[in-house]
Amino acid sequence: MIPADSFYVPADGPPQQGDILLAGVVRLVADDRFTPPQWTRLDAYDITVTAPAGDHADLRITAGPALVMVTSHDCHFDKEWNRRRSQLIKQGVPQAEAERLASEDASLDRTFTASPLLHPDDLDVDRGNLMAGKMLGYLPVPASADGLVPEAVVDLTYRVTLDRLDIVRVASISATARAQLRHALTRLDSLRAVTVGFEIETVVGKHIAAVTFPSANPLAVQLHLDDGSTIELLQQPTDPEAGPTRAAPPGPAA
Repeated sequence: MIPADSFYVPADGPPQQGDILLAGVVRLVADDRFTPPQWTRLDAYDITVTAPAGDHADLRITAGPALVMVTSHDCHFDKEWNRRRSQLIKQGVPQAEAERLASEDASLDRTFTASPLLHPDDLDVDRGNLMAGKMLGYLPVPASADGLVPEAVVDLTYRVTLDRLDIVRVASISATARAQLRHALTRLDSLRAVTVGFEIETVVGKHIAAVTFPSANPLAVQLHLDDGSTIELLQQPTDPEAGPTRAAPPGPAA
């Protein structure tokens, strides 16, 4: 786990990947209201939305407040803003004015995804491996010096969609911590698929004997082939030069 003094940075500017927020989580549940033990603390409210007669089945929902970490990439927060800005500039609007008009459009880039922080002891797994970042689907988080964030793990298997105008930022993380988050997301969402390995073997005509993750570059994946050669599958992605470019929204989101 990255030490707290290398994990956190001052929270400034618009929301970005890795930010820790005070928000909420929600999910649909079955008739028996089953909750995995590690999510019990997240289920503050048990809600049933009754469907009109003859309509679809009722919706059974559990929800609650939680600390969450932003999982959407930084470019996600500027995608619609950049598109609108470009449209205005093509229409002859000066760049500064185009940026102002795009920033005033409250409908742009409103939603993003996040995952909740869990207490490490709520998971029935080896705590040492969990906090060392060796458990698939979890990112260890050190306690912050100000006490606002306790020692925790981000459960990347639980994702919610939030509104950027209805969040409170608690902390921001460093580029090093963000790279570790991206590595954890990549391992969970992409590198688990065994078909990827089979497809690569077909292309290169060699068998993959081993896969390693160099500690010096947490997003690099080295494929060791049966002839002794090595292929580096992924390079560490870089942040946009200045992160999200639009101005921070007014209110609690900033």
